[in-house]
Amino acid sequence: MEQKSYYPYYLPVLLFVAMLVDGHVSSAMMGMLSIPMTFTSHLVLLILMFSTFKVNQTYLMICATVIGLLYDSYFYNVLGINLILLPILVFFMYRLFEYVEPNTLTLILSFIVFVTLMSIGRAVLLSIFKLTNANFLDFFTRNLAPSLLINVLYICLLVIPLSKVYGVYKKK
Repeated sequence: MEQKSYYPYYLPVLLFVAMLVDGHVSSAMMGMLSIPMTFTSHLVLLILMFSTFKVNQTYLMICATVIGLLYDSYFYNVLGINLILLPILVFFMYRLFEYVEPNTLTLILSFIVFVTLMSIGRAVLLSIFKLTNANFLDFFTRNLAPSLLINVLYICLLVIPLSKVYGVYKKK
């Protein structure tokens, strides 16, 4: 893979806005439904995944770390969950797209895998920090399934526009 040297100055602002939209969408979905499920929106993860095609890896890792810190302090009041998970997932995204040719199907499937890894990592870290006592059956039915549902909708609606914006299909 060719070395990228693009440092967009708008990316931190875009990630911050996506973080706020994630929180509002998640809250709105839980407020609209009276069932005990957690819909976790991952627009930040979606933007990070598409940014791997244009942005320098070091710069994106720093952006992921900072947005993870902000995300943790804003939503959890416990530092460490997204601060750890987002940079690790960005690292895996870069490694994956070195070997996998991006097309619509691989982008959708990759995002599903990254959302699943993010949700499982979050559940494990919340259990380690003793912030939750949910078992894994509850996690899969009340958190992972609804989160995958909303995020699959996101990627299906946004894969083509974001691919064009980020120039994913262009030969490097």
